Amino acid sequence: MQKAFFLLFVLFTTHCFSQKTDFKHINFAKADRIASTIKSKRLFNLNKLTLDLTKNLDTDIEKVRAIYKWICINIASDFKLYSKNERKRKKYKKDSIKLAEWNSELKRDLFSKLLKRKKTICTGYAYLFKAMCDVVDIESKMVYGFGRTVDVTEFDPNYPNHTWNAFKINNKWYLCDATWAAGISYPDENRFIFKYNDGYFLTEPELFIKNHFPIQKEFSLLGDKMPTFQEFIEMPLLYGGAYTYLNKYIAPKKMYHSLQKGETFNFNYVFKKEIDPKNLKLVFVSGVSEKTYNPFISQKNDTTILRYTFNKAGYFDVHLYYKEDIIATYIFEIKKDNQN
Repeated sequence: MQKAFFLLFVLFTTHCFSQKTDFKHINFAKADRIASTIKSKRLFNLNKLTLDLTKNLDTDIEKVRAIYKWICINIASDFKLYSKNERKRKKYKKDSIKLAEWNSELKRDLFSKLLKRKKTICTGYAYLFKAMCDVVDIESKMVYGFGRTVDVTEFDPNYPNHTWNAFKINNKWYLCDATWAAGISYPDENRFIFKYNDGYFLTEPELFIKNHFPIQKEFSLLGDKMPTFQEFIEMPLLYGGAYTYLNKYIAPKKMYHSLQKGETFNFNYVFKKEIDPKNLKLVFVSGVSEKTYNPFISQKNDTTILRYTFNKAGYFDVHLYYKEDIIATYIFEIKKDNQN
């Protein structure tokens, strides 16, 4: 048994990096065009839909791309069902029988809405991706774990809250998250806006782990570089903007920081080539006060370094923006000179 697990672990972690660059010779325009033109009101004939999406594509990665892109631009997130599931899980947390009953009811409701109305939650997105990959004999997995979002920053290690996918091309595993790539939910308004984010497809494992922590270690694709669960829950909060604009996240490693007044702090990132650093800004929020600052920016090789000196004591939520898109959030406690 241990030998089998070791072989599986090696299978997942060997040659796991450079996800997008493996396919830099592939133009996804054809796959994206097919995904945008094929329509289906319901999902009762999944085989036909999948074959229509993939029959004129030459490579497996293009087929995966067409499937993934179609899901992202056609399947809406059902935040109402997601919220109901969270309430039920908390309510029945200590009642295993009722929790099991709810999970069975959720499963029926989830797949009914997915098939009839093309609305679902993360489990439905991941299931659909795997089912469609199965049709064209491309190996994929549903990955269960923990997702960090602005709405979810506290975790019970016994209750994973998110599902995404890993898929294998040419004997190598890759990552994707159709749920978060599809668009933006507005819980207070009970509505969903389609807004495709390409950064969640073929995402580098070192960036993906910042808000995707799998239950099974091998699905991180990081091998022994995978952080602990405690390290994960202490990480900064990254948004969709991080996946749009970053190639790599370097520092800071944690969300919470305690500094002395007058201390200078560095933020380090590797941005995509088309990003103009002049459009980066730090937005400080303290109570009802909000101020925007332009940090000192320097370059070292491919790394962009943002420096800011904290000259005012207090507690601050510090948000990194590129233009009007939020990338990350940190929390700073700035102490006066005489404070320990």
